Amino acid sequence: MNGPTRRAVLSSVGASAVASLAGCLGTGGGNDGDGNGPDENDDAGQVDWRDVSLSTVRGDESFTIADLADGGVVFVETFAVWCSNCLRQQKTMIDFHEANPDVTTVAVDIDQNEDAKKVRDHANEHGFDWRYAVAPPEWTRSVTSEFGTSMANAPSVPMLRACGPDDVTRLKDGQKSVAFLESAASEC
Repeated sequence: MNGPTRRAVLSSVGASAVASLAGCLGTGGGNDGDGNGPDENDDAGQVDWRDVSLSTVRGDESFTIADLADGGVVFVETFAVWCSNCLRQQKTMIDFHEANPDVTTVAVDIDQNEDAKKVRDHANEHGFDWRYAVAPPEWTRSVTSEFGTSMANAPSVPMLRACGPDDVTRLKDGQKSVAFLESAASEC
């Protein structure tokens, strides 16, 4: 009898990893353990990611996505420094910003093992001059509660487009071309 195929093993490992991540992030609909409703320590339902104060990794600004979105189109990318897909997307953002200087981009690092220095070094090394921040846990819980746990899966290159504080759309996963981003921005 043959053992499990490589594909079956990888599928099982991948499913376990996603389940573990989902458990760590929470869903915002937890209960207190006795089945009687939300846990008073579960703040995913109490915090709106748009209103969480973020600080740039360069230390020169604190901001909220809601405040930025009041001023025009904002793209919010979740990423991790180690993510090669993210790096490719961020390199595309250089060309996008050259052609669209009025559009704001915020790259939010969602890897709990990365700090502001690591993210700042990444941005500086590659010449990325837009806003970079490290997500506090409540920001990550809130954004994944609203848009799904894959917002915390950096290799899927998750991105949101805000046309205002209350008009936010999740864009397709994967690499986005300059033309795609320009079209998404023009829809605001």
